[in-house]
Amino acid sequence: MYDHTRLRDRHACGAAARAAAAALAPAGAARALAAGAALAGALGLSACPGRDAPKPVSPARPPPRAMAGDPLGADSLMADARRLSAPDMAGRGSYQPGGERAADFMAAAMTRAGLEVVRQPIVGRIDNVIGIKRAGPDAVLVSAHYDHLGVDSAGRVYPGADDNASGAAVLLGMARAAARRHYRHTVLFIAFGAEEAGLVGSGVYVANPVWPLDRTLAVINFDMVGRNFFEWGSGRRGAAAIVGLEDRPDLAAVARRAARAAGMDLVPVPARLVELFGFEDRTDEWWFRRRGILALHMSTSLHEDYHRPTDTADRLSPAQLEGVARTAAGLLEHLATTSAPGGAD
Repeated sequence: MYDHTRLRDRHACGAAARAAAAALAPAGAARALAAGAALAGALGLSACPGRDAPKPVSPARPPPRAMAGDPLGADSLMADARRLSAPDMAGRGSYQPGGERAADFMAAAMTRAGLEVVRQPIVGRIDNVIGIKRAGPDAVLVSAHYDHLGVDSAGRVYPGADDNASGAAVLLGMARAAARRHYRHTVLFIAFGAEEAGLVGSGVYVANPVWPLDRTLAVINFDMVGRNFFEWGSGRRGAAAIVGLEDRPDLAAVARRAARAAGMDLVPVPARLVELFGFEDRTDEWWFRRRGILALHMSTSLHEDYHRPTDTADRLSPAQLEGVARTAAGLLEHLATTSAPGGAD
């Protein structure tokens, strides 16, 4: 996730969360507090130094059991997350050899899944990797950045298991599952590079899209989806924030149903509230939202290992990865099979 140093100030963190709750106070005290916490998590304000995380709360229901070889199952997702955060990937630095190896891995995985693969160059020998499942003239995009901080000048490696090997793993799982299905609309699976350098890869794509932006119906983006939601606050398992559904009650209902089936608690956060706090340009879907494209973002929030060498795969929650992947797959199924943009058949 693209970093803003102001997030590291605990006072700003607490103040922003309280302000978010206050802004939503007319909706009722309980809802305001929950929404404030959700906003804090979605914006990365949950990583407040000096706070002890309480014991996590179990979800209302367990995620569905994965069948052997299920690309949306926890085992498959964790295998990709471990691979992307393995030592030889050297933290997948945006303009480092590890980042190039990660791009190669993403391209090979999409090719094996049976997708048409396009590599879109970014300045500095790094690519956006795009897997295409062709159908109709309109398209739905599914995205996640695969790069991280790499190796710093002191030789420290930043594995980036949650940021964002987790999102890249969900992207690959959904790509493999989609390759087996038939859709009304084309689906593009885009692994963006150089996100940590300032949303560079997604900016390059929007400037030179592989699919026309005026035929792009929606974007679903993942960034940091492998830990327990709002760890510094509630530590809730089986919960994730989703940004951008406030103007589409039809899709919100679809997303809630998909989340319930996956054993997830989906916490909606209005994009306008994200903009109010000045954090709208933190993740890749921002470029699409500012072009008027429906842009949805899923995250399980920041945590104490954010942008540290301790962001390792052993700290990921396999059940959380699976729940996010199944929820998003249900949402994609709807988006890719309805005539949109209104969502009617």
